Amino acid sequence: MTAQYVVVSAETDSVTLTPVSDTSACACCGENCSACSVRFSVANSRHLDVRPGQKVKIGMSARHEALQGVLSLAFPVLCAAGGFFAAQPLASLFGRTASEGMRAACVLLFLAAACAVVLLVTRRQPNPEKLEITEIC
Repeated sequence: MTAQYVVVSAETDSVTLTPVSDTSACACCGENCSACSVRFSVANSRHLDVRPGQKVKIGMSARHEALQGVLSLAFPVLCAAGGFFAAQPLASLFGRTASEGMRAACVLLFLAAACAVVLLVTRRQPNPEKLEITEIC
């Protein structure tokens, strides 16, 4: 992320930010007003010395980026490949041979199941990326 955000309030491990485009004088002084309507909290795991009014950049830790990549890319691809190889045993259960159409249907079925799992996991954790402050501008 390259966008900049302004610190509204800072606690020990958590910082409340607002986008630069939504800021006004109240973001610099720490007062609460309706002009700064978009606010969200991020982690300050690096324990950077941030104060209200400072501009910062946010991002994800490398561990969470890797986890997001595995969950959203590798898992569905592996499930689709598993569907291709599971077509033969599934077809033999019904006394049929695995045709190309059966293999394609299994790939799509396993891919849809993987997408459903990813959807359920991301809905249970509304903020899986764990944003944190990466830099003070």
